[in-house]
Amino acid sequence: MPNQRESNINDFAFDYLCSHYITRFGTKKVLVDKEERTKQGHITQGLFSLKKHDDTLFVAALHTAHSPQITKALTRFKKNGLSRLRFVSALLVLAAVSVAGWLILKSITYALTAAVALAVLTFALHSVLEKRYHTQKITRLLDELKKTPADEQWLGLSVSSLVFRHNYLAKHLLALCERRGIGLITVGQRAKIVLLKEAQTSACRRGDFLSHYQSDERIRKALLGDSVLRVA
Repeated sequence: MPNQRESNINDFAFDYLCSHYITRFGTKKVLVDKEERTKQGHITQGLFSLKKHDDTLFVAALHTAHSPQITKALTRFKKNGLSRLRFVSALLVLAAVSVAGWLILKSITYALTAAVALAVLTFALHSVLEKRYHTQKITRLLDELKKTPADEQWLGLSVSSLVFRHNYLAKHLLALCERRGIGLITVGQRAKIVLLKEAQTSACRRGDFLSHYQSDERIRKALLGDSVLRVA
């Protein structure tokens, strides 16, 4: 039986998305380019290009480069949650404030009251800051998708969909994908693509998204033919 390491998203995502767009647009021609660069030098692992029925072009970008980092973060958070350092920091504050309070106030009651209050506050603050650290890390990785504009963006992860259950960090990722219209697909131990979030179509303010890529001319010619002028 294949394990999670053997199930690489790059081995499944291209066929899945190609079939997805063939079915959706009723076309037989979807050009698939791997490691495609924008004119600014940014790379998307997959670019899917097709001509719609109204003769306009549609492109979708697939991102899998950060799959190992995101997968590691989600899996570790699912298994361990927040770190035990929260308890260590709270205990250190409890001990330090108890001793300091006893020496200054000469009252064990007041010293312990202040120590417990500050220890609880330290624990809560540490938890909040640690959650923020993890969520900002995921956010920064998803920010990379902005550098490769497309009608639709997809994030592919080599991770079991079970990792998303009862996982605070995974919920943050899903919410972020929802807000940004990013589609999310995963492949896990069963070597089967799971669609967790459908991509939302973005509108291009000028021309089309294909004009952002270095292979613009080649792809446009393949889809529209020689007689069609390049979109400015």
